[in-house]
Amino acid sequence: MTRRLLAAADLVVGPVVAVGVVAAGLLLADRITVPAGSNVGLALTATGGALVAAVLAAAAWSRSPLVAAPLAWVGLAALPALPLTLFLANTPHYLFGVGGDQQFRVAFLTRFADSARLADFAYADMPPYYPAAWFWVGGRAAALLGVDAWAFHKPFSIATLAVTAVLTCALWGLVTSRPRAVGAAVATTLAGFVTLAAYSPYSWLTAALVPPLAVLGLRLVRRTGGSWVRTALLAGFVLGLAAVTHTQILVFAGFVLTVLAVDGLVTRTTRPATLAVTVGVVVAAALPLTLVHWLPYLLASAGEPTYSAGQHFLAEAGSRWPLPMLEATPVGALCLLGTVWVVARFRTDPVARALGVTVACGYAWYLLSTAALAFGSTLLAFRIQPILTAALACGAVWAVASLAGVLRDRGVRAGTCAAVATALAAAVVVGQVQSVPQDYAWTGAAQDYRPDGTRPDGSRDPADANAWLGDLRATIDGLTGRPPREVVVASANATLLSYVPYFAFQASQPQYANPLADYPARTDEARRWAAAADPGRLLDALDRGPARPPSVIVLERSADGALRLPLAQDRFPDPRQGTDPAVFAPQLFDDPAWQRRDVGPYAVLVRADVPPVP
Repeated sequence: MTRRLLAAADLVVGPVVAVGVVAAGLLLADRITVPAGSNVGLALTATGGALVAAVLAAAAWSRSPLVAAPLAWVGLAALPALPLTLFLANTPHYLFGVGGDQQFRVAFLTRFADSARLADFAYADMPPYYPAAWFWVGGRAAALLGVDAWAFHKPFSIATLAVTAVLTCALWGLVTSRPRAVGAAVATTLAGFVTLAAYSPYSWLTAALVPPLAVLGLRLVRRTGGSWVRTALLAGFVLGLAAVTHTQILVFAGFVLTVLAVDGLVTRTTRPATLAVTVGVVVAAALPLTLVHWLPYLLASAGEPTYSAGQHFLAEAGSRWPLPMLEATPVGALCLLGTVWVVARFRTDPVARALGVTVACGYAWYLLSTAALAFGSTLLAFRIQPILTAALACGAVWAVASLAGVLRDRGVRAGTCAAVATALAAAVVVGQVQSVPQDYAWTGAAQDYRPDGTRPDGSRDPADANAWLGDLRATIDGLTGRPPREVVVASANATLLSYVPYFAFQASQPQYANPLADYPARTDEARRWAAAADPGRLLDALDRGPARPPSVIVLERSADGALRLPLAQDRFPDPRQGTDPAVFAPQLFDDPAWQRRDVGPYAVLVRADVPPVP
C-alpha cells in the first residue's frame, strides 16, 4: 500500500471505522451496569485505557500498513470514546444534558432533525448566524435513524471526537512518518481531554487539525513536500470546514497561516508572486463551503441593524494565560517536553517552527482578547487553549524521536529506544484516560430531565419545573393543532425549546442569539406587552411589533396570580444575565382570541388566529 493510498484510507475508511467503534462501545455500555458514584466506572476506564494503549502500541510496532492502519483507527477512535462512554453510561444525555451551552446545541440538533431547511435554531424567518454544518448533519442523521435529537446528541458527540482523532492522524500522516502521526494524534486527543474540548465537539473537529495544518501551511509557503496544489486544496478544504462548523477556529487558523506567510516573506523563503498564487488557490478551495453558510446570512444582514453579544463572555480559562507545561499531569509533562523541543529546534526544524508559530499565535490571541476588554468585548480566548495545548503536546513526539536518535548515535539499540518510548507513551495514555471521570464529574449529566418530564431513572418530581415538559408540549400541540415548526413560542421554560422544534420569540441567552434578531429590542418588546393597558392593546402590540409575534406564550404562575416571563440581559463585563421579568396581569388575556390552560406552575396562552410559520 503506497503512502498516497494509505492517506486516502485514513480520510475515508478511518472515520467509518471510528463510527463503528463508537457504536459498538455504546451498545456494550448499555449491557454493563455502572452504578453512578461507584468505583466500577473508574476501574473499567483504567483497564480500558490500558487496552487502548496496547492497541496503539501494536499499531506503532507493526511493520505492515495493512495491519497498522486498522489498529491505529480503532485505537485512536477508542481513546476519546471509551472514557466518555463509560462516564455517561448512566444517562442518555451528553455532558451537562441540556444545561448551559448544551441547551442551544440540543435545540439546533432538534431543529434539523425536524427539517433539512437551513434555519436558525431559535428564530423564525432568518438564516442561522452560528455555523450549522455539524448540527445539520447530526439532525439529519437522527431523523434518518429515527432517534430523538436530544438522545442522538450523546452518540453523535462521542463519534465526532473519535472521527476527529482519526482525521488528526490522517493530516499528520501527510507531513511525517506513520508512527509519529499516530503519536501526534494521541497527544492531540489527550490535550483535548485536559482542556474539556469534548464539551464542544463541533469546535474540536477543526481545532484539533490546526497544528498539522500549520505544518502544511509552512510547506505551502516554502513550496516543499510534494504537490503544492494538492496541499493548497487540502488546506483550503480544512478552512472551509472550519467556516461551516466554528467561525473562531476559522479566524484563528487563518491568523496562523497569515503569520507563516509573513514569516516566509521576511525570511525570503518565498516570493510574493508565488505566495499570492498559493493564497489564491487556498481561498478558492475554502470559498464554496464558506458561502454555503455565510452567503444567506450576509445577504439577510445587508443594511439591517444587528446586535451581537457573542463575544461578551470571559471564561475563567480565558482570564489567565494557559501554561500547560507547568501542570502536574501526564499531558503537562508532554507539553513541557514539547516546549523545550520547539524552542530548541525552532530555527532548524520546520515542524518546530510551525508548532512554535501556532503557540505564539495562541498567546497573541490571549493578549488581543485582553486588549479587547477596553472596547467592551473579548476574543473568547479560552477556545484557543485546546489548540495551544495540542501544539505543545505534539512537540513532545518529535522530542522523543530526537532523543531516541541521540541515544542510537551513542550505541543504544534502536529496539531498546522504541520499547522505552512505547512504554512511556502507554503510561501517559493510561494516566490521562483514567483521570477523565474525576475531571468531568462536575458536569452532572445524569441529573437532567427527558422531554417527557422524567429523570433518566424514570422518576418524576412534580415540584421541579422541568417535570412538566411533556405536559407542556401536549397542551401546546393540542391547542394549536399545528406541527411545532409552524409555531412561535415565548416561553418561561427554555428547556422546552430544546426538546421540541418550536421557534422562539427570544433565545434563552443573549450570547447565542442571532444578531439579526436584535436581542435587546425583543426584550423591550416583551416588556411593552406586559405594560399594555387592556387585552385589546396587548393584541395590537403583538400584531404591530417588528418581529413575528408568538402564537403561544408560556408564563410562570406566581402565588399572587401574576404571570411572569423571565428575561435575560447582556451586562458584560458583569457575568450576571438575569433581569426583572416581564409581569403580565391575568386580565390581559381575557379575550376570545386567547385560550388558556394551566399546566403545573405554568399558564399556557394560545392564539389561534396567528398565521403559522411558513
